[in-house]
Amino acid sequence: MARNISKNKFLFLIFFIFLMSLTKVDYRFEEIEYGKSVDDAEYYYNAVTLAVDYDLDYSNQMVGVKNRFLNAENDSIVPFHPIGSGILAAPFIFLSNLIIDPFIKSPLVSFNYFIYSLVSIFYLFLSFNLLFLSLTKLKISFNKIHLSLFIFGTGVTYYAFDRFSMSHIYEFFSVCFVIYLTTKIIIENRTNNSNYFLLGFLMYVFLAIRFTNYLLIIIPAILLILQNKKLNKIYLNPLFLFGNFVGAIIFLLHTKYLYGIYTFNQASIVLKVENSFGQTYENFFDLSKFTDNISLVFNSLKIIFFSQEFGLFFFSPIIFVGLIYVIFFAFKKNGSLFLLLGMTYIIPFFSIIVIQNTAFSYGFRYLYVLIPINIIIYFKYFSENIFVKYYLVYFSVLGLLGYIFFETTEYTSISQDYLINSFGMETRYSNPNYLTSLYKSVISFNAYLHIVFTSFIGVLLIKIINLFINPIELFSRFTEITSDIQSMVENSINFSWIKVLLIYFMIFYFLKRLTKV
Repeated sequence: MARNISKNKFLFLIFFIFLMSLTKVDYRFEEIEYGKSVDDAEYYYNAVTLAVDYDLDYSNQMVGVKNRFLNAENDSIVPFHPIGSGILAAPFIFLSNLIIDPFIKSPLVSFNYFIYSLVSIFYLFLSFNLLFLSLTKLKISFNKIHLSLFIFGTGVTYYAFDRFSMSHIYEFFSVCFVIYLTTKIIIENRTNNSNYFLLGFLMYVFLAIRFTNYLLIIIPAILLILQNKKLNKIYLNPLFLFGNFVGAIIFLLHTKYLYGIYTFNQASIVLKVENSFGQTYENFFDLSKFTDNISLVFNSLKIIFFSQEFGLFFFSPIIFVGLIYVIFFAFKKNGSLFLLLGMTYIIPFFSIIVIQNTAFSYGFRYLYVLIPINIIIYFKYFSENIFVKYYLVYFSVLGLLGYIFFETTEYTSISQDYLINSFGMETRYSNPNYLTSLYKSVISFNAYLHIVFTSFIGVLLIKIINLFINPIELFSRFTEITSDIQSMVENSINFSWIKVLLIYFMIFYFLKRLTKV
């Protein structure tokens, strides 16, 4: 018994250190300034305008930004990135702005911004917790280690620990929460449950994270069929319908206020800014090009599934097994699950086929919303299948390595210059040989130094060293001090102990909570 306790403590420590090594400092050392039009900045502005300014007026956040006068009625300046993730992050910034930031002068970045950088980690761990609880309530046996590995083996966690201002963790959370609410409704079996209204209403709050995530409305149907329940249990419930009505009205009002139009489709807004794929989008609705579109779809799917550039088979196996699911349910003549899963998968895949790239960052990030439902189906139907189990385990390890070593060396970085990507498009921010280049980073000593000294493990080490000796003086004995090393050391020293301890406490606390679920 004592040995098991010691072993569990050791594993907990290893996992804790692992998570801290993934929590990067790059975007946490430099606060997003006002007046930017990059993705990270626009998502941040959505949260700040709500939490600090208490409005939806972006004129102070986006002063000087071009090509964002997107309101069709008055040409007011608006981010084209949806507001949903900002709504979820705003309460945390509001509290920080109220009780912390005014009283603590913080070097490098404000406390508001630092708290904002932790919100994505909070929602990631909350998503884990919701998945654990949902599987438990549904009486589906599952392996926590495998579940965690399948998620970490996709790269979705990159958008919590590194690119925290992107929307993908919030999207991931939205699906987990819909699964959890649906599960509660199924298990509690009460027609007057307020969760019906909440589920219907939140569909539209979550849709505001990314307008194309229409699959949210399908998730409850999949879970109902998995539990042999009738669809009308939820979809014809008056409270659910009323929640949908209220949510839809508020959603349309917010699009009218921001963009000057009532819409559930953001395509016209996006194409004003990102018109490079406008022709491909229009071609999909041209019946005369049906044959060309079919060819484009199949060629694109082959690239998405099997390319070296973050192909799902290699780097996101829990998403790839969706293909196995569709084939399995077709073979079993389970038309309902075949149809519903097919509809669920088509929606995010369509986005990638239209833009013809991986979306300029790690992995096929628009597909990460599929992870939670694929996990539920795996543990329901496939956890005893040796072939599927070992494929997922081994290739999730490969996917995890691909994520850990991303941008640690030139071999596993995306290009800053234009090149031809896996889809045959000339673009920046691509790496068509990522798979075969990965091993070069794995065997590079500098890659491991990069992992440590661009994370909060490195920050803690530098701050501890600084208590006894100048870190630059110490490091100069072993390596040449470049401007990057100099900057990293100086920023680590200036980064407040309060923030360092806060992030360590947060990871430790949630890890303890997850191990108890």
